[in-house]
Amino acid sequence: MTSIASNPDEKAPRWLVVWLAALVSLTPFSIDSYLPAIPAMAAALDTEVERMQYSVSSFLLGFALGQLFGGPLSDRWGRRLVGTIGLSIYIASSLLVLFTDHVDQLIILRFCQAVGGGFATVICAAIVRDLHSGREAAKIISLISTIMLIAPLIAPVIGSALLAVGGWQSIFVFLLLYALAMLVLVQLLLPETVSRFTRARRQMMPLKSLVGSYGQVLRNPRAIGFLIAQACVSGSMFIYITTAPFVFMDYFGVSANQFPLFFGICVLGLICMVQVNIRLLNFFEPRNILLAGIVLQLLGCGLLLLGTMTGVKELTLWMIPLVLVMSCIGITGPNAAACYLEFFPKISGSANALYGAALFITGGILGGMASSLHTGTLTPIAGSMAGCAFVALLSALFVAKVRQPIESDIPATRRFTPR
Repeated sequence: MTSIASNPDEKAPRWLVVWLAALVSLTPFSIDSYLPAIPAMAAALDTEVERMQYSVSSFLLGFALGQLFGGPLSDRWGRRLVGTIGLSIYIASSLLVLFTDHVDQLIILRFCQAVGGGFATVICAAIVRDLHSGREAAKIISLISTIMLIAPLIAPVIGSALLAVGGWQSIFVFLLLYALAMLVLVQLLLPETVSRFTRARRQMMPLKSLVGSYGQVLRNPRAIGFLIAQACVSGSMFIYITTAPFVFMDYFGVSANQFPLFFGICVLGLICMVQVNIRLLNFFEPRNILLAGIVLQLLGCGLLLLGTMTGVKELTLWMIPLVLVMSCIGITGPNAAACYLEFFPKISGSANALYGAALFITGGILGGMASSLHTGTLTPIAGSMAGCAFVALLSALFVAKVRQPIESDIPATRRFTPR
């Protein structure tokens, strides 16, 4: 395939959004399809469920590190090469998982699998930033998010079905095959958006320049404000994922077979909000929609906290504000990413890597904190979510200064030109 970067007159492939969404979906498939199998894997590996949950934490950490290293390397070596390396690591790790017989081996292999996944998926938003900016970038990220959200909607169902039919190993066979399909996609369909000249120039730079690119990001306070705001908004989602089994199955008595249904309702709300966001972008700037989404999430968290403090026992009364809280991520996510990346057109790979890693690290910490505050009630969960939304609002207003224009707020759709 001809590189877009080497031919600025060539338009991005028509199906690029679908391809990027499929690649990004590797992450939710890797996490959500595996959750239903944790008790069965604990029994098979002769360990406790609590010990098995470390394999989830190790995946989140590995994914964050994979993004941190993969992002700047994709600026230096090109998007496709880094994606290929990442998927190769992911495939090899998934194959070794099939032969593991100890929980510690699984924890290490899940870490390695996640590093490869981070390498592979970090290139997606960077490719979007290479080709688009402003409102157009936010729209493209929203479209990718819409398609990608199918994965967490169906992943628990797929995991449960595979567990029943072929045991826990069949889930990793599925992930292995999916990664192989993504490797073919990267090699044959995904365009290269970093020109050969740019890659050659960057490869002549010392390796310490990789760290320097992160320093450039960290020295931009407005960009960091957008990052912190979205990290806190997404923190509610990680708190939800971490505590969902307790909330639905222990507190409200939902059966294991019905769990994917309630888990998926919030995902459906997310999909609907992403569609709303795409339409709002025809009339409003991404930063304004972001602020509205954060305020809306804070309202939902307030309703959740009020309900728990009054001793809510009805699942419906919990689900309505919870869906609102989760759905708001469909409004904030694409716009926060688009606003943040606007500050770094020449190091979008590094910037996106730091962004993604920060979201996963923050989410892992917040999810762990919510679990450690366990009291047998829903109050710590709702309180943690409300705290996240409040910090997100403060960061958006006073650090990102979301009410002030960004330099490239002018609507733009541009073709890629070599840097």
